[in-house]
Amino acid sequence: MSSYSTTETETFTIAHARRIASKVATDLLRFQSLYNGVPSTALIDNYEKEIVEYLRHDVVKSVTYGFKRDGKWTEAAVRYRALAGGILVSDDDPGKIRPRLDVAGATFTSFLVHNSNWSNMTAAERQAIENACPFQRSLGTEPPLESGYWTDDLNYIAGGRGLGRSTVRKI
Repeated sequence: MSSYSTTETETFTIAHARRIASKVATDLLRFQSLYNGVPSTALIDNYEKEIVEYLRHDVVKSVTYGFKRDGKWTEAAVRYRALAGGILVSDDDPGKIRPRLDVAGATFTSFLVHNSNWSNMTAAERQAIENACPFQRSLGTEPPLESGYWTDDLNYIAGGRGLGRSTVRKI
């Protein structure tokens, strides 16, 4: 009886970043279909282009999209956290955005947090990434939840990296 082992490595490419970003965009399109056309298709396209750039350069720690009211995320929000390279989790299909949540008086927005790779880059490298994005973000503090807590539900994986998605649950 003989045995052997193999080692396989996969380089993360822009195609992998686009695959993951397309799943995020599908979630955002689901918001659009459930919440009176918000966010707009143009905004979804811009968010998708942005997350491709940040994933491609491995500089995103987390990004949240959803409805914010009075400076706090409503239940109608999703957060994506960067997953460590090489983790073994399933690659899920997007969707399962909850309908009929209270978004009265709320606006759709997002908040992005960079990882330590971002701070290790030169100002010129950071600027080049930002210039490739369709809009520029401003500095701020991550909004808290109105109520409830984040719970992990899906993972979007390609090329050995991915995003873990969380949704808001009531207490």
